[in-house]
Amino acid sequence: MEVANECIPCTLKSCLRLIEDGGVEPDEREHLLRETLSFLAAADWHQSPPSLARGLHAMLRREGRSDDPYADIKRRSNEAMLERVPELRADLAAASDPFALAVRLAVAGNVIDFGARHLFDPAETIGRVMTADLAVDATEDLRADLNGSGSLLYIGDNAGEIVLDGLLLETLGHPRATFAVRGGPVINDATLDDARKAGIPSLARVITTGDDAPGVIPSRVSDEFAAEFEKADVVIAKGQGNLEGLWDAPREVYFLLTVKCERVARHIGVGVGDFVVWKHAPPAG
Repeated sequence: MEVANECIPCTLKSCLRLIEDGGVEPDEREHLLRETLSFLAAADWHQSPPSLARGLHAMLRREGRSDDPYADIKRRSNEAMLERVPELRADLAAASDPFALAVRLAVAGNVIDFGARHLFDPAETIGRVMTADLAVDATEDLRADLNGSGSLLYIGDNAGEIVLDGLLLETLGHPRATFAVRGGPVINDATLDDARKAGIPSLARVITTGDDAPGVIPSRVSDEFAAEFEKADVVIAKGQGNLEGLWDAPREVYFLLTVKCERVARHIGVGVGDFVVWKHAPPAG
């Protein structure tokens, strides 16, 4: 999926949030905003949104002299969701279908995203997703494919959200699950440190994509990730960045996300704000 004109103001808004809320000193804000505008004006728009964001945020880290400007935002997101784990575990234990509820919670967690339009409140979204209809619901297909599967690759997205991914992994109890995070800091996407804080290593083998893009860019991933992606019996990918990078993947992928922009909504055939469990299948032949 290539960058569209409408992606540019959305990308700019995400950078403004960083500049205003990410601990950037007031006297540095104008400089970073001007650098952002210059970068976007000169960038190749015939690339995927995650690829564009990778270059942009590398520039912001360099110009802002910070290896991880979202570090505090990620810490607070992880802590806020970890505080809710006992309550959500109780909900899962009481549910008539813990798997279906765990899938819904993982979808709701995708709201914690500073890279797209930040339109939703995570606490409200978690409450709403427990009873709301899913706009696209391939939960039963996912359940069937997971039953008896030899291996699972679960591609994470954001910090905080990763805690709810852990609850889904815990509910699944898959004996050969691999969980992938980003290979370096970018926006508020989860890294190895976030996976450790969320307890993911006790539930799955943890690897990285080998890249610091906020989504999987097939041409840039590590050999380890590429091998896992190719051979896994089931692949789950969280969030819009992974969908934008893998929308034409040559294999089946289950995308779990909360839809945050019109372009992705049109691609899936849903509305902005909808909850989605979508099974991507490559064209036959």
